[in-house]
Amino acid sequence: MGRRGERGRGVTVRKRSTWVAWSMLAVFVVGWTVMSVLLVANGNLQDPADGLAFLLAFGAFMVVGALIVAHRPGNAIGWIFSAIGLLAATGGLAQEYAQYAYVTRPGSLPGAVLAAWYASWWWYPAITLALVFTLLLFPSGRPLSARWRPVAVVAAIATAALVALTALQPTLTLREADYAVDNPIGLAGIQHPEQGTVGAVLFLLLTACMLAAVLSMVLRFRRSQGVERQQLKWFTYAGALLILWALVSGFLFPNASLDVVFALFLAFVPIAAGIAILRYRLYDIDHLISRTLSYTLLTAAFTAVYLVIVVGIGTLVGSRGNPNLVLSIVATAVIAVAFQPARDRSRRLANRLVYGRRATPYEVLSAFSRGVAGAATDDSLLRMARLVVEATGAVQATVWLRLGDVLQPQTSWPQAGPLPEPIALEGRGVQEALAATQAASVSFPVEHEEELLGALTVTASPAEPLTPGGERLIADLAAQTGLGLRFQRMKERALFARALASFLPPEVAELVEASPAALSLREELEATILFSDIRGFSGLAERLPPRQVAEVVGRHLGAMVQVVTSHGGVLDKFAGDAVMAVFGAPRPAADHAKRALSCAAAMQRRQLALNDEAQRDRLPAFQIGIGVNTGTVIAGTLGGAGRLDYTVLGDAVNIAQRLQSEASGGEILAAAVTVRLAGTDQAEPVGLKHLKGRQHLVEVYRLRWAETSTAQHPGETAYAE
Repeated sequence: MGRRGERGRGVTVRKRSTWVAWSMLAVFVVGWTVMSVLLVANGNLQDPADGLAFLLAFGAFMVVGALIVAHRPGNAIGWIFSAIGLLAATGGLAQEYAQYAYVTRPGSLPGAVLAAWYASWWWYPAITLALVFTLLLFPSGRPLSARWRPVAVVAAIATAALVALTALQPTLTLREADYAVDNPIGLAGIQHPEQGTVGAVLFLLLTACMLAAVLSMVLRFRRSQGVERQQLKWFTYAGALLILWALVSGFLFPNASLDVVFALFLAFVPIAAGIAILRYRLYDIDHLISRTLSYTLLTAAFTAVYLVIVVGIGTLVGSRGNPNLVLSIVATAVIAVAFQPARDRSRRLANRLVYGRRATPYEVLSAFSRGVAGAATDDSLLRMARLVVEATGAVQATVWLRLGDVLQPQTSWPQAGPLPEPIALEGRGVQEALAATQAASVSFPVEHEEELLGALTVTASPAEPLTPGGERLIADLAAQTGLGLRFQRMKERALFARALASFLPPEVAELVEASPAALSLREELEATILFSDIRGFSGLAERLPPRQVAEVVGRHLGAMVQVVTSHGGVLDKFAGDAVMAVFGAPRPAADHAKRALSCAAAMQRRQLALNDEAQRDRLPAFQIGIGVNTGTVIAGTLGGAGRLDYTVLGDAVNIAQRLQSEASGGEILAAAVTVRLAGTDQAEPVGLKHLKGRQHLVEVYRLRWAETSTAQHPGETAYAE
């Protein structure tokens, strides 16, 4: 009850958090829309790119924050991002609102002084949330340890003090309009934080908190492992791109307006944080960093080549800074010729910087894919083990295949010493089974669509443990091997099942195709057994030529098989003119008794139709007797070398056969247990019967299957012997 209550409270909290998150997003959209209208009215939107930059930058914070709050309500980063976006939208709206009310159309809007007051200080908490609390709490939403909490406290106090100093200054200034407004709650003598000594001290404290937050993230990154390390890589990658662009644009384009481009880089910071926290394509960061480094190195190399040829050689030949068309053409030709080799070298160098001496996971997977080519062989398994060792720096890799309930080692790399002993699964998982004898190795299951096909064990060096990227690579290799193994086994099973399909019921053949182990399966289950037999067959055989007897019986047996199959039964065997069918095996069915009785009635009706056809063809008609019983049986393949047969055994089978012997032509006799399980109202009690070979009496019912008795059916009829 307690767990159910906690789960219910968790669902309630998540729903409430989701509602709050999307409500804040709606406020942001409304605020930004109204602000855009006021921007146009105030004449502050001469360049639409400015509004787009604002939307890109802070809209990303708002949307990502809402997503994190909705999916991870316990993570403070989502609330921080939402607060940053909300502060930016409401702050910008307040600024434009105040300007419209005081400058554009004086006195046209109420509450203008409140808007001017809010516009004067909203950006302090926004900056603190972005540059202190985000760095301090990312990615878990908690500080690195309790010792870092004072940083958050000091930053909050300093921010609150800066807000107070700004909010209590006597005059409020509308920055865009250069317009001063008297502050109704202002205090004489309060200086703006940017002018007074107190403000300088507070800014110094806030800067120290920012540096401490950066240090906290550096330490967190150094101590991180696994998922957290990948999360921090995403965030630091986005932050590094933003800082790099700010430096490059300031150096190369000091007078240009690049707000939209800068906003794109700024928007990538919350997007990267969202990817990290929500763990969407988390492990792609190494590939992304590698590609970025590769293109950066390539661009730097070509820029250097161009400068050396055009500027350097141009200076030597005396172009005096004037453009030289010939040198420009030569530089372009050199770059074109060197592009492909330079790209390959830059990619290898970038991979070396990101992955060390190992190849990239994508190169390893590509090499293995070319080798495996759709099916797994001993050579491909050995190649996979070798690739794992070479790509991850592991000491040894061993490939195991599942044979029945045993994991059998197939190959290993390096090929030194004997392979390990086979390991029985015995109902255990792969990791649990391998942990007993392979404790020093990390195990990876080889599966396809949740079917266990084998395993891969990797022994890493203590000096070079497996990284998250290495583990992901091995898991991908295992998945690709599983696909090849599955393809190979499907071919083998299809050939095997096709060979057995002529000797086994179709349902059993399907089980064998799915798993050859089904051949040795013998299980105890509840099933319903049906026997039918032609009445008067001996007399029929005496009167007709053998060929005609075979034709009549063959037509009857073919029709009965169709009826059995259509009712979900399995044809167990023919015994001359008799039919034995099973319901509830090999695939268990809850309604096996009901299916069997329905099948028996359908068999009698089908025999009536066959008799009508026989009368038209001048052939003899006959009747059948049917017996049905339900009970516990042993179902499976029986036999010896060279001969296997699927059947069911048990006392329930014997009772069904005896009931069939007691049934007259056109009659269906069923045991009471079958009638009760089927829940039919078409059965009438016959009473207790003494069946041949049994000491105890059996309660028997007769199934009503037609309005008229079959004994009165017209035509030449062979009656019970």
